[in-house]
Amino acid sequence: MRKKILIVDDDPDVVLYLSTVLKDHGYSTIDAPNGREGLEKMKSEHPDLVLLDLMMPLKSGIAMLADVGEDEYLRKIPIIMITGVSGEVGIDLDAFFQNSDGEQNKNVLKPQGYIEKPVDPSTLLKLVGKALK
Repeated sequence: MRKKILIVDDDPDVVLYLSTVLKDHGYSTIDAPNGREGLEKMKSEHPDLVLLDLMMPLKSGIAMLADVGEDEYLRKIPIIMITGVSGEVGIDLDAFFQNSDGEQNKNVLKPQGYIEKPVDPSTLLKLVGKALK
């Protein structure tokens, strides 16, 4: 059975690109334009993996990640963050997620990985394969 991947990104060109790369390698894809709809699709579609943009309208990727972390079922679905924001504003995503460690943040869900835009297809496929094992 083909693995289903939910792409949550507000840029239709990015969604088309990611979807094409994944479908060309045997994956099935669904998409959502923001974190609010992404959360609903996680609940209704039960994807095997989520590719999640960091900056989106209505609900950001970080806000969606926080909501997923509070749901016992959804938090079992691997998430890979996809972003162009770290290059634009200098955010170090490794440090950001490391700083969310600790007793006071036990329920903070961390992604299985992240990739920066523009997305290299081979890097994407390696991360997806690793997250789905």
